[in-house]
Amino acid sequence: MNTDIELTLKHLKALVECDTSNPPRKIKQSGLINYLSSLDFIDPQVTDLGEDCFNILLAKGSPKYLVNVHLDTVPAGDAWKSDPHNLIIENEKAIGLGACDIKGAAACLLTLLERGLSDYAILFSTDEEAGQSTCVKEFIKTKPVFEGIIVAEPTQNMAVTCHRGILTGTQEFFGLAGHSSEQRALNDNAIHKLTRWSDAALKVAESYNRTSFQDLQGIAFNLGLVQGGIKPNIIADHAQVKFGMRPLPGQSFDDLLKEFSTESIENNSKFTSGFIAPALPASGNIKELESFANELGLNLSAPVNFWTEASLFSEAGYRAIVYGPGDIANAHQPNESVAIEELNQALIDFKQIIQ
Repeated sequence: MNTDIELTLKHLKALVECDTSNPPRKIKQSGLINYLSSLDFIDPQVTDLGEDCFNILLAKGSPKYLVNVHLDTVPAGDAWKSDPHNLIIENEKAIGLGACDIKGAAACLLTLLERGLSDYAILFSTDEEAGQSTCVKEFIKTKPVFEGIIVAEPTQNMAVTCHRGILTGTQEFFGLAGHSSEQRALNDNAIHKLTRWSDAALKVAESYNRTSFQDLQGIAFNLGLVQGGIKPNIIADHAQVKFGMRPLPGQSFDDLLKEFSTESIENNSKFTSGFIAPALPASGNIKELESFANELGLNLSAPVNFWTEASLFSEAGYRAIVYGPGDIANAHQPNESVAIEELNQALIDFKQIIQ
């Protein structure tokens, strides 16, 4: 094992020990900022955005590109075979919460900074996993000047230039309570209204099955949480469904929402939007991003289904791609891991990008 990898694993161990689970997002007490501030080769610029959201900027000289890495993770869950906050090296893999998504990339970058780089800009953000993206949105508002943005996510060291957008929302339905023996239950039951809307919404989603962008096919649509009713002999007066939609690049959210509207299906309903963000590229011009990846000397990935904050940078007019060590299939999983071989390649690629 070479010395750069040993140093990377040292940083990764320290980062994994910081519990940055989101929720509950207790970044301040996690020890993350204290650890970064203790490193004598960087001078972190910490911006407190409230509600335990922090931007941590590491910058020096006149860098051309910004690398963005989120340091919050999903909660660990109960199925881990070991302590999720204690990094374990096993079968040429580093195992620990966030090792894959995406503290491994952060550890690689810290190693490169410790070895000495004259020009760099790295933004560590802390609220990606909760579906808010406050950190990146607030950073974009400062209108930083860069020729391009690299957003670190697990891509197996390939450059992702295209992925889906994201929309989440809650659809509520209102009925008229009463005894279930009444015939009017067929129409007045809020759960029945929800069921009719759900059936219609699935048909709308299925109507896009032959629509494509690059290798991405159709709309990804998911009814994720259904709630309503009290007991079988009471007509439900309220029901709701939380759903997610992943459109293709170039598709209009407004047009899609009109198609999924309840107006022509059910009355007495209410839609509340959740998190909405564009696809990558936000403009639909994938050639520009492919050219950017080639400029950086990175291998191109096929389009991916998962969403990243690169689309927010793209929407703001930046050339933005996604790159990082790790396999997305290992993210958000018990015993999350990243291959040491991929960390080694990321060290090479990130050095090439930053220099």
